[in-house]
Amino acid sequence: NYLVNHPSVRPFIGGDPETELDLSSAVADAQNIFLDGEHGGFACCWSAPNTYEIHTFILPEGRGAWAMEFAAWGKAYLFENGAKHIWTRVHPDARNVKAFTLRMGLVPAGHHTIDLGVGPVKYELFERRA
Repeated sequence: NYLVNHPSVRPFIGGDPETELDLSSAVADAQNIFLDGEHGGFACCWSAPNTYEIHTFILPEGRGAWAMEFAAWGKAYLFENGAKHIWTRVHPDARNVKAFTLRMGLVPAGHHTIDLGVGPVKYELFERRA
């Protein structure tokens, strides 16, 4: 909860940035995987068998090289532990997040969805290739 409510992270998650988020129930759900590191982490939320939606929470001091290394490790960890498909949502105005997502090997899925009150966002998708 510290990461998602950090002032440099919370405004970019969606919904009312003044509302504190509580991920306790998501953490308690054994189907979800939370990867936590020195400067942030990822919530890997089960959305279908072998499929996880990725939520990124990186503090400013971890953005850049550290985030790339941690994400590469996290992606490998998920696939080594049964994931076949990972996906995330990126707000169209978040160019830095889109660049990070593309550098990690996810590709546009061509779909739009509704986020927590900020309107359409672009799906990004990665499928493990055999």
